[in-house]
Amino acid sequence: MNTPANKERTVLGFKPALDAGYEPRNYSWLPDVVAVGNYEATLDFMIWSKKHVAVDCYLTVVGDGKQIRLTAYRNKAEDYMAGELAVTYLPFGTRLIVTVALNGAGYPKWTNAAVIDDGEPAAG
Repeated sequence: MNTPANKERTVLGFKPALDAGYEPRNYSWLPDVVAVGNYEATLDFMIWSKKHVAVDCYLTVVGDGKQIRLTAYRNKAEDYMAGELAVTYLPFGTRLIVTVALNGAGYPKWTNAAVIDDGEPAAG
């Protein structure tokens, strides 16, 4: 597992996120907006999910500026994961290579992520 050195969680509650000026409604999780494949995105902010034991991650895709939402679910070790990357400790503004596939219902599923350090994905 790849966990950042910072052990302070950066995930916000819904109201604190709104109070800080973040706007979750501007981000889409729908398959016509969230592209399948590998691409670069910037982590804008994260909010604890109301519907699942998960963290909703709000990202801006580098290049086209699309604002997307991907969900990181909790594993047995109680880390919230995007593939091998624990996301709850990532600082906002972190650049990532994200991997997205479609789940059985045809919706985007975050299958992996890697932190970009100096333009290259970090070794994990």
